[in-house]
Amino acid sequence: MTDYRPGQCNIGSEQRQRRARIAALAFLTAAAVVAAYLAGGLPEPLLLVVFIPLAVGFEWAFQSHESFCVRLAMVGQYAFGDDRGDVPDAANRRADRLYAAKITAASVLLAAVVTAALVFAL
Repeated sequence: MTDYRPGQCNIGSEQRQRRARIAALAFLTAAAVVAAYLAGGLPEPLLLVVFIPLAVGFEWAFQSHESFCVRLAMVGQYAFGDDRGDVPDAANRRADRLYAAKITAASVLLAAVVTAALVFAL
């Protein structure tokens, strides 16, 4: 458990790469929603749907960049390749959950701001 740092790092490079790929896919999906709207294939109220892939994209991009998995934090675990396990210390689990909540809040806030900007700009 040498790579684990409470409230800072709970995943390794393989997991980071996976999250980066999912974030990229989510942002491509958001771009497709905007493109469909601009092409006239999506009614105006459905432009709000772009919030979902944006929120997912920001969440997974943050997780990749920060080497921190929100889901693992919520269940009190870490994963570094084959080195996987439970976080035994209650204070460390609290630190992880707090950091996970911050990542999720930032992701939702950013997705909301970008969605609002798109709705008002388009």
